[in-house]
Amino acid sequence: MPSSATHRSWRLLVVLSLIFLPWAARAAEDWTERLLIVANKTLPDSVALARYYAERRSVATNRILLVNCPQTMEISRLQFNETLRDPIEHCLEERGWLARDEKGAVKRNDCWLLVLCWGVPLKIASDPTLQEKAADSMRSVFRRNEAAVDSELAVLPSGHIMLAGPRGNPFYKMEFFPPASRHMMMVARLDGPSVTVARALVDRALAVETTGLLGRVYFDARGIQDPGHKAADDYLRAAHQAARRAGFESVLDEKEEVFPADYPMTDVALYAGWYAGGLEGPFRRPDFRFRPGAVVHHIHSFSAATMNSGWVGPSLARGAGASVGNVYEPYLQLVLNSQIFFERLLSGHNFAESAYAATPALSWQQTVVGDPLYRPCPFTANEQADRLEATRHPDLPWAYLRKANTFIVAGKESEAASYLAEKNVALRSPVLDEKIGDLCAQLHSSQEAVAAYGRARSGYRNTYDIVRVSNSLADLLLTLNKPADALAVLDGLIRKYPSYEGCRSLVKNAATLAVSLGDKAKLDSYTKLLPPPSDVNRAGKK
Repeated sequence: MPSSATHRSWRLLVVLSLIFLPWAARAAEDWTERLLIVANKTLPDSVALARYYAERRSVATNRILLVNCPQTMEISRLQFNETLRDPIEHCLEERGWLARDEKGAVKRNDCWLLVLCWGVPLKIASDPTLQEKAADSMRSVFRRNEAAVDSELAVLPSGHIMLAGPRGNPFYKMEFFPPASRHMMMVARLDGPSVTVARALVDRALAVETTGLLGRVYFDARGIQDPGHKAADDYLRAAHQAARRAGFESVLDEKEEVFPADYPMTDVALYAGWYAGGLEGPFRRPDFRFRPGAVVHHIHSFSAATMNSGWVGPSLARGAGASVGNVYEPYLQLVLNSQIFFERLLSGHNFAESAYAATPALSWQQTVVGDPLYRPCPFTANEQADRLEATRHPDLPWAYLRKANTFIVAGKESEAASYLAEKNVALRSPVLDEKIGDLCAQLHSSQEAVAAYGRARSGYRNTYDIVRVSNSLADLLLTLNKPADALAVLDGLIRKYPSYEGCRSLVKNAATLAVSLGDKAKLDSYTKLLPPPSDVNRAGKK
């Protein structure tokens, strides 16, 4: 029999749900009535993008502001004030969305979000002539006044604050939106190496929202133990666990190096890692593409110093839908908190909410690039599978995979295997066959695992998918004490994909197996495929 305390707790939960659930629903609807779209009136493409976004997101055209700003990514502090900050502030005040008291303190701010369009400058250059006495008390590394345009505009409602150094973000780690603080706004941009890429961010976001994001997840930590840097790795580990709980096929790498070029990375839906100045490893492959709408984040001091190079712009050009980066050095303790960012995204928050809940500081170096209203994960795994099943959507195998992973997280591996086997009778999907193989190997159903991996190898068309599942099959065969069969798998890869970046590693592994099997013919063929040792190596052996 429930106690009176239990009854009181239950009544309290009911009351809170009545308060917060309608409020949350209303908040989601109110976004389009609480934003301002800003475009560069000197660039027709910028203006067209603003109108396109308003149309696609059903935003009233009176929420578009055209400003006469420079056509450069970097501007001076004076240019920022005169062409961006002041016109935006005047617009908000004129429309009654921003009001201050007689002392200049904000008393009302009905604008939650600024959406900056391609063509609006990205960053504000340092101005050493601006001297602020109060800055003398700051740590020397923060005694700087360069900033991201986005981050500087975020504190616009606070009035004319000190320019040097960062400001604490009142949104940091917040659970609920809309903004509780009237002193700041969220700011994001539709941007990229070209206006075509910027426009595609809108289309990708809207397309993904109908199905929910699907694909694989990769987190690239560095295995660092130094206390000053370990926090970034800890955030990535926690984000990996959040992705697993949400049902995504998630990989966590903890080697110091970034994922190598031969890593069989495919179908990337979410990614975070560090520390490379630009796209490296698998991302540099000429044919590499993210899943449309993928959300990616790479920690680097200058990941968004320009939209034409670095990490953010090029990743968007390769199909990603949203990314967060830095225009100047932010220092590690003030970069995006990857754990909070991905936890918010995976729980259904939109891109802007997730980014600003994970941002420790404003008036600093961060830029948020993508449709701010984009909700990549609006459905639970069960809801997503039901929706895609109802329409027989081409991505249905991924939805089944996500749902099966929720069983696995709950410790129900056998149930997951049975579920996938049942669903795959009609689909015959290599994605599901690969996972069935993994599960059967884990459950020691070796014969079923070998058969499932074989079907996956036959069903896949992408080289890296085939390499990944073939390696899994070869490893399984070795555990079953079938080295000749494992060698046959590797030999098939070597002959079929001689230009694969990891072919040298495959040849070495195959050669080792050939030695153990006494297969001199194959060993000789592999030896011919390996280049001779360099003169340096030969000299070192003498």
